[in-house]
Amino acid sequence: MDLSFISFLISGSLFVAILSGLVALLDRSSRSHFFSQVLLIMSGVLGAVGSMAFLFLSKKNSFDPVAIQQSFSFFGIQTGLTLDFFSALFFALVCIISVLCAIYSLSYLASMRDTYNLSVVDALVAAFVLGMQLVLLSQTPLAFLFGWEVMSITSFFLVMSDRTQTSIRAAVVYLIMTHLGAAAILAGFMLLAGGNPFSTFNDLSLIAGQASHTILLSAFGLFLFGFGSKAGLVPFHIWLPEAHPAAPSHVSALMSGVMLKIALYGFLRVLLFILPPISSAAYLMIVFLGLLSAIFGVLYAVVEKDFKKTLAFSSIENIGLMFTMVGTAFYLKSQGLIPLSELLLNTCLFFAVGHALFKSGLFLVSGAIIHSVHSRSLEMMGGLAKRMPILSVSLCVLILAAAALPPFGPFFAEWVFLQSLVIGVTLASPFVKGILIGTLVITTLVGGLAIFAMVKLFAISMLGEPRTPQAQSAHDPSWLILFPIIALSILVVVLGLFSPRILSLMEIQSPVSFFVSMTSLSAGLGSIKPFFIGLFLVLCVIGVWLFRRVFTDVKNERLFHSWDCGQPIDASMEYTATAFSAPIRFFFRSLLGIRKSIEVHPLCEGNSWIAKRTITLHLRSIWMDFGYTPLGKVLIEINERVKKIQNGNIRFYLFLLLLTLLLTIWIAL
Repeated sequence: MDLSFISFLISGSLFVAILSGLVALLDRSSRSHFFSQVLLIMSGVLGAVGSMAFLFLSKKNSFDPVAIQQSFSFFGIQTGLTLDFFSALFFALVCIISVLCAIYSLSYLASMRDTYNLSVVDALVAAFVLGMQLVLLSQTPLAFLFGWEVMSITSFFLVMSDRTQTSIRAAVVYLIMTHLGAAAILAGFMLLAGGNPFSTFNDLSLIAGQASHTILLSAFGLFLFGFGSKAGLVPFHIWLPEAHPAAPSHVSALMSGVMLKIALYGFLRVLLFILPPISSAAYLMIVFLGLLSAIFGVLYAVVEKDFKKTLAFSSIENIGLMFTMVGTAFYLKSQGLIPLSELLLNTCLFFAVGHALFKSGLFLVSGAIIHSVHSRSLEMMGGLAKRMPILSVSLCVLILAAAALPPFGPFFAEWVFLQSLVIGVTLASPFVKGILIGTLVITTLVGGLAIFAMVKLFAISMLGEPRTPQAQSAHDPSWLILFPIIALSILVVVLGLFSPRILSLMEIQSPVSFFVSMTSLSAGLGSIKPFFIGLFLVLCVIGVWLFRRVFTDVKNERLFHSWDCGQPIDASMEYTATAFSAPIRFFFRSLLGIRKSIEVHPLCEGNSWIAKRTITLHLRSIWMDFGYTPLGKVLIEINERVKKIQNGNIRFYLFLLLLTLLLTIWIAL
């Protein structure tokens, strides 16, 4: 497959995505919905095949991620869109996830036509995918920000697609944060380009190499805020736990599984190919924000009772770990530990791919569960494993991957990261050792809490007795919904079992063969063989099953309902999500800012002790309470004072115009 045919496939992917959106707008019938999603599937398949072929072709011919590039044109018109190895990796990810989400939506959206406007949602999803593709193919700030705005505006409307007040509020918060971020990115590009929006990224790289340290630091800060706010870094994350759960589940999968990676891609594109090396303090800021995001994200995931919000907070934790890897990689590079830096960057990309797979799958699972039980609350679920066996097995696989347990891909990514930190400790100076040890300790704590959060999510929703009639009558969804979930479960297993080979194929820096072979991952004195670990775990399961069947008297066992001191067990005796997270909530109560309220309802007028008491825990955001809310009040107060300028005097307005004109001329000169 040559570059010209790859160009045809990628161009076809973009064209068919546009066609998918147009077909969706024809009418609101099921037929338009079906053809629109089929076209979106075709677009994703074309893009996935083309980008994967480009990846293998690039890897075969060069280790430089931007050495081989392919430009695209539509009907002979040059578009300025270009694909290289680095963008092709994320392009393939976007296309694969979009294909599976389109298959999922064929049945999911059709069953929820009373909630969503099918034609509008389908058209917006097609434009959303197209916007992400344009971002990845852009080589100029103007084209990049155009794709960025398409991605942001369409996702804004998708968040509020059910038209409820909660969704509209979440969408408005998202719109504010995403446009503040976009403005920062634009300012960063214009600062480097000297105000020229038509400069290419190569031009920006040359200009940045000659720029002053002050300009570089300013541009770095703008890019960190711009891309970090879109990725959901704390404290710029307040939109994410509200917007992701409000959107339709397949849109949540695209937003959390793919859109967050687009933000990571943009930040890495700037750091790797535009900005020259900056100060170590700038890279430590990335590490700090990454660790802050990881610890707060996982803590809120532990105590949250909403299924989709738990996944959203988990995404904040995951993206925090990715930015921690990025910051650590560049910091180690500034300290001269280049091989470790290159390994960490490749590991970050590997972890990003794994996160896209398991988090997209988890959001798709959440849609199926919520549609069955008519609630996002974990307290309204329970006992679903018996009633939704196929879905529960897939959920278990995805949960184990999200908890970074073997033999799944995220485990090996975090293992390499931790081993790299240990190696860095043995080679670095005392100050750097302290930084790496602190990062190691916090990352380990986050890993343990992530296991706790994922166990809670599965146990409370799937095990025990059903807590509502809807949970009692739940059943596995249709195969159109199950197929994408099962496919993502299989992919995350394959990613883990063949992680050495996949990691070596994904490398964007110089070869990491010193650390990676075809069958094992090595770092320092440690070495691990993922495929054999997976095989060992499978043999353990088979061994336990055989022992159970051969050496125990199964035939003489009696089946009977569990009981407690003569009382039958029911759902009211089970652990709730609130009770499950109580120990973590107690130890970290000062960070979480949880508020408790008690409502007392007397049952007997003559005796106040006989009453029904209801305890409600309100999960508050300390960033909102002590950051954004006070800032909003200050801005409103300033706005009220500025409004007094509007006194209706035309001469005063003319004076302001003259003053503005003089100031503009003075700045220009």
